[in-house]
Amino acid sequence: MKRINTYFKVLDSSESNSKLTSDDVQTSDTETVSVVDHSIFDINIYVGKKLNDAEKIKYLENIWIPGGKGNQPLGQLCTEAFNKWKHAVERFNNHEKTNYHQNSVIDCQSVSAIVIGKSDSVYHQLNKAEKTQKENNRKIIIPVIDSVLICGRQGIALRGHRDSGVLKLEDPIINEGNFRALLRFFLKATATSGDESFILARENCARNAQYISWKIQNEIVSICYEIISSKIVNRINESNFFSIIADETADISGTEQFALCARYYDKKNKNIREDFLKFIPVHDVSGKSLANHIITELKKLNVDVNNLRGQGYNGAVSMSGRFNGVAALIRNDHPSALYVHCSAHNLNLSVSSACNIQGIRNTMNTIETCYNFFNTPKRQQFFSTHLDKLKQNESSSQKQKLKRLCPARWIERYNSIETFYEFFPAILNCLEEIIMWNDSDTSSKANQLLLALQASEFNVALTILNYIFQYTHSLCKYLQTTNIDLVDAIEHISLVKKQLMSIRENVSLEFNKLYNDLNERLNDFEIKIEIPRLAKRQKHRINISTNDPEEYFKIALFIPFLDSYIQQLNDRFINHKNIISGFQMLMNSSTFNEERLKEHVEFYNDSNIKTKNAINILNNCNSDLFPNVFKLLQILVTLPVTSCEAERSFSTLKRIKTYLRNSTSESRLNGLAALNIHYDIDVKSGEVSRGVLKKSKEMETKLASFRALTKNESLLELDLKNGIAKRS
Repeated sequence: MKRINTYFKVLDSSESNSKLTSDDVQTSDTETVSVVDHSIFDINIYVGKKLNDAEKIKYLENIWIPGGKGNQPLGQLCTEAFNKWKHAVERFNNHEKTNYHQNSVIDCQSVSAIVIGKSDSVYHQLNKAEKTQKENNRKIIIPVIDSVLICGRQGIALRGHRDSGVLKLEDPIINEGNFRALLRFFLKATATSGDESFILARENCARNAQYISWKIQNEIVSICYEIISSKIVNRINESNFFSIIADETADISGTEQFALCARYYDKKNKNIREDFLKFIPVHDVSGKSLANHIITELKKLNVDVNNLRGQGYNGAVSMSGRFNGVAALIRNDHPSALYVHCSAHNLNLSVSSACNIQGIRNTMNTIETCYNFFNTPKRQQFFSTHLDKLKQNESSSQKQKLKRLCPARWIERYNSIETFYEFFPAILNCLEEIIMWNDSDTSSKANQLLLALQASEFNVALTILNYIFQYTHSLCKYLQTTNIDLVDAIEHISLVKKQLMSIRENVSLEFNKLYNDLNERLNDFEIKIEIPRLAKRQKHRINISTNDPEEYFKIALFIPFLDSYIQQLNDRFINHKNIISGFQMLMNSSTFNEERLKEHVEFYNDSNIKTKNAINILNNCNSDLFPNVFKLLQILVTLPVTSCEAERSFSTLKRIKTYLRNSTSESRLNGLAALNIHYDIDVKSGEVSRGVLKKSKEMETKLASFRALTKNESLLELDLKNGIAKRS
């Protein structure tokens, strides 16, 4: 291909010697011709090069002007005006048929193909050996990167029992790990399809260029984390405002892992995102230490901490302390970063406090004891037979066993109570048969459980829990979603509270329905609801002077549980209401005093003016017309609702850092966690290979600097020795 600079000429005294003629161009692969060296006129060689004053003057004096191709001089439409437009079509058609025009078109297409990447550059065309070497290197490293990406995306281990040495295509007799198995499968699959270039490239490479060691794996995983984190950070900084969500837990090795996440508004997709950033190993869990870790790590990730507007943690003292908590210490430097207690955690605390009533608490403990009793292979198998009979006759549930009352996740408690209530007939029948077993320990425990399950207080409390938890079960799941705002969360909580207050106002009617349903349910088991025996005035139980069991349990259990639940919801969400009080004028037009605006809102009431939440309002708000309103709405939707994203990252942590992988380094852990969590962020093997190449070049530069420094130190040391020898 001809060089681009042959189509230009320089106004210089040597102009006649600098032009290429048809005799100067190589006409065949074997013929050698002489070509004038035009490299000094190539503009590309001066890009990024520092020139002295003499060179600047020399090159500025050579004014570049376009010249004709070969010996063809420039004419009309270039240096002369074209006025004969009457015969323009004929003249253009004739010009289009000339050889120099057709050659120019071919040369232009060749240059364009190089620019857009359809064709190799002149350098690569002249250096085909280097191109071949690069293609072989790419065929070696790309399958390695893809294998690491698959393992990271699926959250599976890379290494095996023995994974060192050269990769062989024969199936090993020991487990070499998922990474090598995937790489071996890829090579075999490509060979089966007819492409053996990948196998040949790996067989012909040097033993120290296999790129399958654990160091290369760690480097690839680290580069993947950098790619993912940089994309997340760019979105965070583009959103202008963000909030942090953090929580800590201990991993399998006993290290405290501090999960750091960010909540922000994605302007491109117009939705709320809560993204995991990284795990931070901490040894000091005081508020000051954790606050320093948060700010330091955000700055390391190049996140603009000046845009921090919210903090979402649980209610631990080290996080929410008024003076020395993480939230208070961060607000000292960033006053706009409001602290919001996790709404889902607050709801769980409300339920937990409401369940401290003696009858309710005892019922939940009995359910937990029943689960532990059946949680053995023999008893579970025996219970399954009774459960199958129940499903054939009454229930159509797909559940297979009882669920544990999880101490931390109250949504699991809702499911556990619902399952127990549904399987109650099968549990009673199963216990009645277990009593007859020869195993005295098992039969005695079964007898105790059977008596506890037949107690009136237990059955009434179980019915109350199953009824009330139906209102909060869906709320608990809704609060754990990402694309909600604080106003929407408070509105849903208020709605549940109104429903509970409505039940409280009609407590006699509501409990009468529950009591009648319970009696019908227990008639099949010949269980009768009775008032507990009262010998004298009780000090530790409620004293109610009534002979009606319905009235007794309504006053002793149902009303106290409702009152406690409602009171807890009122007390624990006061701070949330105070935070959103200033934003409510953006959500409800009736807070404005303009009468005219009220009339328009009432007139167009059926035109869908009202929106569901702040996110919908933000998506419909014009940032150019209402910049301040847009920013306020963006801050509102950015405020954290729950800290569930940090809790979700703990699940990934348990899958990645297991008993057999308890020595995983932090960089490897964060890279694998990012690959597994951020499945929606695309990481291409080309990006990773460029990162590997960049790191290798940086390492070569550091090694060269180190060698030069070592050499200088050695020369200095030698000079000192020679000087000492001369003095002596």
